[in-house]
Amino acid sequence: MRTIGLSLLALLSTPLAAEVKVLPDGMMETTACAYGRGNLAISSAKTQAAAELAAFIKGNKSLAITDNNQFLGASLDDDTVRLYEQQRSDIIEGLSMGAIPLNTSSPSLSGNDTCVSVSLSLLDIPAPSHQNWEEGTQNISVTVSGEGWPKNGKTARHHAEMDALQRAVSQVVGVWLTQQHSQSSLMNLQVLNDTETTQMQELIGQQLSSHSEGLVKEWQILDSQNIDNDGLQVTLHAVVEKKPLVQQASKLLSVIGSPRVKVIAPEPLKTELTLWLGEQGVEVANVASLVVLAAAELANTTNTSRLHLNVSVQDLSGNIYGYWKNNPALLALPSGQRVEQDLMSVHLAHEQQAQDLQQALQQAFTQVVARGGLVRQIWLPQSQIKQPQKLQALLSTLGGVSDVTIYEKDNNIVASLRYKGATGDLADAVHQVLTTTGNRLSAISIENDFTLRY
Repeated sequence: MRTIGLSLLALLSTPLAAEVKVLPDGMMETTACAYGRGNLAISSAKTQAAAELAAFIKGNKSLAITDNNQFLGASLDDDTVRLYEQQRSDIIEGLSMGAIPLNTSSPSLSGNDTCVSVSLSLLDIPAPSHQNWEEGTQNISVTVSGEGWPKNGKTARHHAEMDALQRAVSQVVGVWLTQQHSQSSLMNLQVLNDTETTQMQELIGQQLSSHSEGLVKEWQILDSQNIDNDGLQVTLHAVVEKKPLVQQASKLLSVIGSPRVKVIAPEPLKTELTLWLGEQGVEVANVASLVVLAAAELANTTNTSRLHLNVSVQDLSGNIYGYWKNNPALLALPSGQRVEQDLMSVHLAHEQQAQDLQQALQQAFTQVVARGGLVRQIWLPQSQIKQPQKLQALLSTLGGVSDVTIYEKDNNIVASLRYKGATGDLADAVHQVLTTTGNRLSAISIENDFTLRY
């Protein structure tokens, strides 16, 4: 049986149904949608669109005008066709590493989805930058482009540089993932195709690049030019340190592949599911910040019984990351004292249902990382915080922290936030930043994996 463990088989493998159109000037464009609202949905839709563009280019060695997947009589300029054929391999590589600037439309809503249109011009392809992951080297040098516009009191140059640095980190993540795959490393990184490699790179790259300053050793601007709406595009040479990147990326893969979960379910389902999770390489503990919540219900007829199973993955704040239910019509057994346990065993052992459950769990664990990590709570006595109104902004500056909210409860200030790393690392970072701002705080204690308390 294939196991979850650290395997990433079938990870983020949602099928992409977008079409790619080629316009007379050689511009390639597509539209993709992702469930939800906000920045996460926009980023997911953009990632899907980029993967669709890459898949289209891989499948088309020559370029022709298309519309709704039908070839038209018109033809492209010979120079455009020739440019595409010359740059095709570099385009594929650049898309997989996030090194090619894509033009993205404003998001639009379609039912429960957020949609964006993404286009790629052959004239926007930067010069290729090839890197090798040599074990003896400490750094990897990359050349990337970034774009930015004035926002939140900061200049277009600042945002363009930050965008380029994030692309540099994402690009090196892609090199590292390729090296792990080709060498069959201890992390057992397994992917089915280049699209999944691209999507995994995008996921890890986005998480790491939000704090790229801790990974980029040095950088130098090579070129800059003005773009529409007072924007700026910069091309820079960056040196990314390998050791901290590998350490942080490995932690993310560990969270995705082998999380610690608590199983909440009635017996005998709890025992059956706990045994099954152990076989898949998922650690089960009585105290964990991620909960596998399962339920079973027998549907009895005159002489037979069928079983309805459902499993959801949640955190202790009630956020749902994944859901699975079985196909009760698959099997009916004669009613009896052990029929419920027998039906559970059969359903969990059935190859297709086991694969579906594996995939649902993998996607749930990945969603935890994609959303910024697990939710943690920090409890602080109101009397010991000098400027509580500044607490949210202060905690938001910590590397790996996002979605900070503050509320009061029982004479305490409670900070709820997402964090991508270990709870111990969060405790150290929080204590350091709070004590250096003049707050009279005692030692911080780790009550459990999801609660820190002063």
